[in-house]
Amino acid sequence: MAGKLDKEREAIAAAERELAERRSRLAEMEREEQEKELQRLVKKLSIDVAIDILTRAAEMKPKAAIEALAAVAGKPAEKAASERALEPA
Repeated sequence: MAGKLDKEREAIAAAERELAERRSRLAEMEREEQEKELQRLVKKLSIDVAIDILTRAAEMKPKAAIEALAAVAGKPAEKAASERALEPA
């Protein structure tokens, strides 16, 4: 009986480790996608303009900068992935 319990505990622990690894890989893939998107957007602008925009945004609160840019573009501001993750499903 104890052998079955031990095996089940080991299986659960292995599944938890695998899940943690998969979450880590997913986070890395998301960072890579964000970096690609940033590079794609910077290509559309000049590097100097992108730096100027980011510098001004850094001087403001990030949320206020996003809302201001979204208002100028006529689009509602998107929530960050970290904020969307906290919302109930």
